[in-house]
Amino acid sequence: MTDILTARLENLRLEILRTHDKKAGESEGSTRRRKIDALLVSDIHNVRYLSGFTGSAAQVLVLPEKAYLITDSRYAIQAREQCPHLDVRVSKLSTDAGEQLASLLAEQKKSLRIGFETSASYRQVETWQKYGARWRPVDGIVERLRMVKDSGEVDAIRNAARIAAKAFNDASRLLVPGTSERDVAIAIETAMRRRGAEGASFPTIVASGPNGALPHHSAGARKFEPGDLVTIDWGAEVNGYCSDLTRTVLIPGAPATDKQRDVYRIVLEAKERATAAIRPGVTGSEIDAIAREHITAHGYGEAFGHSLGHSIGRVVHDGATLSPKAAGVVLRPGVVTTVEPGIYLEGWGGVRIEDDVLVTETGHELLSEPAGPLDAPRAAPPRKRASAPKG
Repeated sequence: MTDILTARLENLRLEILRTHDKKAGESEGSTRRRKIDALLVSDIHNVRYLSGFTGSAAQVLVLPEKAYLITDSRYAIQAREQCPHLDVRVSKLSTDAGEQLASLLAEQKKSLRIGFETSASYRQVETWQKYGARWRPVDGIVERLRMVKDSGEVDAIRNAARIAAKAFNDASRLLVPGTSERDVAIAIETAMRRRGAEGASFPTIVASGPNGALPHHSAGARKFEPGDLVTIDWGAEVNGYCSDLTRTVLIPGAPATDKQRDVYRIVLEAKERATAAIRPGVTGSEIDAIAREHITAHGYGEAFGHSLGHSIGRVVHDGATLSPKAAGVVLRPGVVTTVEPGIYLEGWGGVRIEDDVLVTETGHELLSEPAGPLDAPRAAPPRKRASAPKG
């Protein structure tokens, strides 16, 4: 793992050097033209990506010749164990971390142009500017590296998808009339933890009946009724990486209506067609258009109002990949994206189906089991009790 983390730091140094390349700046946006000599990483997800540190308070300072992890005494032992490739600097109090940064900058022989992430707060930047360096905002420099996953990261996402799917199956016995949205959300999140997840990637969405028209409905007290469509959007976090899945199911007790089956079929076909086209060299807007045009052709274009998909990784929304505005996003091997078309009809409900897809050298790979046709969910069979030993 240390070799991987060291390689990430070297790749980041190359990105820092590229800010001095005028041609790269002109081709990849204005932030590239902002020349920097070093970078202070404060976003905790980026800190973990570069350092392997899993604590909640730290910064990484990447200088031309050396890189440092700055944290406080709560994490001193943990930081030294997890970050042997970095020079770890520890302050006694969490409020004194700035003193360590100031000390490191004072050791430099010349004034450096240091980039800081635009996610930093105004107060943080105001404090850093007192330390004498020339501070310059940069946007997405680490996130661009995070977009392309290595084999270990892909395995973590694949495992997160597997755990999420098993947890869904564990909770499927509750997908019957009389169960509340909230009860299903709790059951899925509990099952993911029991199966080894660090937690949920995000608060689980359970939207039943007319609530399905709200793409990000919060699971509430509404109880399922026979024949309800229920959209469930959930994911697991495993080893710091997220999965993100969505299924729409039919609550038993009443048959699906023609409209329910028709809308579900349209969404499923849109997802399958878009997924089939994923390969290196294709743009995010081209993939989005395949699903969007299919839904529009069936008269529901206005009912699909969000992007087709987003990158997943250390956070569940790890960057834009598939949207009408993603003409500049060219898919590359190692990118992991969701594909999640939906149709939402006020007063009626909605359908969304989502899977996690890896871009490979020759095409793509589904990291999650694909959704099937619309059928009433089957309750998981009860576990057999171990028979008592004879004696």
